[in-house]
Amino acid sequence: MRVGAASERVPERVADVRRIAVLRANGIGDFLFALPAIEALRAAYPDAQVTLLGSRIHAQLLAGRPSPIDRVIVLPPSEGVNVTDGPPVHPDVLDRFFDDMARETFDLALQVHGGGRYSNPFTRRLGARVTAGLKAHDAEPLDRSTPYVYFQSEISRALDVVALVGAEP
Repeated sequence: MRVGAASERVPERVADVRRIAVLRANGIGDFLFALPAIEALRAAYPDAQVTLLGSRIHAQLLAGRPSPIDRVIVLPPSEGVNVTDGPPVHPDVLDRFFDDMARETFDLALQVHGGGRYSNPFTRRLGARVTAGLKAHDAEPLDRSTPYVYFQSEISRALDVVALVGAEP
């Protein structure tokens, strides 16, 4: 049974949340499937700053538009998280990025970016107090995880993730 199923109790919200990171760095369509979950997250944590860790196109799309997202941080290319047509990024670039993210002091970091093989280690490196997200059989767990079910609606999958931190659809 899914975490967010109607017959299950949604876990309690995380206390004292001021800053939330949401990892969803793929295409616009995938981002749109995550919006109901991000709206639920905004409703559960109305005073928190919600940051989308995404791509340049997400930043352009959301600039000047109302949304549940307060800001977008454009990710550097990272294997398995976002794709680049260019040469591989030097590890120092990612190290600097994660140093910057640690200074952000995220209270929550949510991974709604796939099964977690690459995205869960990425999410952990953000340095958030609590991590939550999807977990396929070959992925390391986060603090709070829900199974990645391949033949599941993308919208339901993302809602299951935010339910892990007390956000109800």
